[in-house]
Amino acid sequence: MTAATNAGRRIFMNIRALGLARIATLISGLVTTAWTARALGPESFGVLGFGTSMLAYAALFVNLGLSTYAVREISRDRDKAVEFADHVLTLRTLLALVVGAIYAAFVLTLDKPGLVKAVLLVQAVQLLGNALLLDFVYQATERMSVIATREIGTGFGITIAMLALVHGPDDVAIAAAITGGSFVINAVLMLVRFSRDFRPPRPRVDLKVWAAILKVSAPMAVSVFAWALFSHLDLVMLGFLVPQHDVGLYTAVTKLLVLALTAGNIVLSAFMPQLAAAYGDPARMRERMRDYATTILSIGALIAAGGITLAPAILGVIYGPAYADAADSLRLIMISVAVVHVNLALGNPLLVWHRQTGYMTAILIGGVTNAALNCALIPRWGIEGSAVATIVAELTAMTGLAWQHRRAVGELHLDIIARAALCGLLAVAVTSALLPALMNALPDLLAPRSPLVTVLVGGLLLTAVYAPAVLITGLVRPSRLRRLMTAAA
Repeated sequence: MTAATNAGRRIFMNIRALGLARIATLISGLVTTAWTARALGPESFGVLGFGTSMLAYAALFVNLGLSTYAVREISRDRDKAVEFADHVLTLRTLLALVVGAIYAAFVLTLDKPGLVKAVLLVQAVQLLGNALLLDFVYQATERMSVIATREIGTGFGITIAMLALVHGPDDVAIAAAITGGSFVINAVLMLVRFSRDFRPPRPRVDLKVWAAILKVSAPMAVSVFAWALFSHLDLVMLGFLVPQHDVGLYTAVTKLLVLALTAGNIVLSAFMPQLAAAYGDPARMRERMRDYATTILSIGALIAAGGITLAPAILGVIYGPAYADAADSLRLIMISVAVVHVNLALGNPLLVWHRQTGYMTAILIGGVTNAALNCALIPRWGIEGSAVATIVAELTAMTGLAWQHRRAVGELHLDIIARAALCGLLAVAVTSALLPALMNALPDLLAPRSPLVTVLVGGLLLTAVYAPAVLITGLVRPSRLRRLMTAAA
């Protein structure tokens, strides 16, 4: 079996393992999000979203890019897995304790109601869970099934707890505790599994080693911080600038954004070890990149097209009529989803190709753009202004990432990007034109006006247009899929 076939087999197996897990967690996540949003209502749901976004910034100072750095190094020398786990766990635990104390002091000074402060403090337990999580070891060693098993169990555990304990707006602190507690449970399960697979992790303090690690991971940490300006700054600013009801609407939109990126993140996680291993061999780098770009952009174009076309119905199915006013924001965010997938394709491989500084610069410029635009647009246009800021910021970052990517591999895969965009636009245009007529033609017994029926019919129509389009344009080549699947078998 050739090296290329072995690589294809591992990538396919990793995607399959993570795919099964993410499908399960996607289902549980949809149920959890829908139940929580409906039970809490837009205002209390907005409190939960505001707290999550605030905590995300604190979590950045716990990780400091250490996970990405560890994946890169362990992928190249798996004998370092235990040593890196010791150092990363010890360093991140100390950081979690310090950052947690500072975060708690900051929360207590906020001019917010007591309930909001309570939610933010309860969620802070996530910092410890994040510090102790060992996913980076199993990602680097391409044992995604371990991560998949943990994700499935935790996802359904959260769903059961939410269904049992969260029933109204007054239960927002309980919802926060369930989410925070899940991170700790994640960490404990991974520690037990790691102890069985390798040995129990040991505290290890070596200031010289830490300094060397942090020196390399610092640009990655800045990149992640800049990325957080995309992901969480809008909700934080909305929490201070608009009514809590509008924060709840935008929280619902951002939850759907996370779900829309689930498939892309599966592909990224599965390909990252192979992309890292290809570093230094230009031919292998280009080969892996074309497979990676084709896969992630094919998926991203379909998801963005569906979100743009079916936004009102999607909101109706998941959140109910109380969130109908978020439809325009969701459409705008789904445009940004398409751009994000391009950035995932062009940008994230840079982190394992020793171009983390260039990646950091591009993302930081995009993040600053997002912050400036949010300041300018939120006071005037509210949540729609924040969504527009996200699109412009992602496009700004894409410019820098494209320049860095071309320097790394000598090409930008513009043919793949163009084909994915063409297929997505075609699916949007045909579905938007034909869906109203199809819905009107349905018999009354199918409740053709219901959001669920609209999503099902629209999704089938969209897929029926998109699937042949990717084959006709050559975006997806069946021969390549058969090689991967044959290798996996």
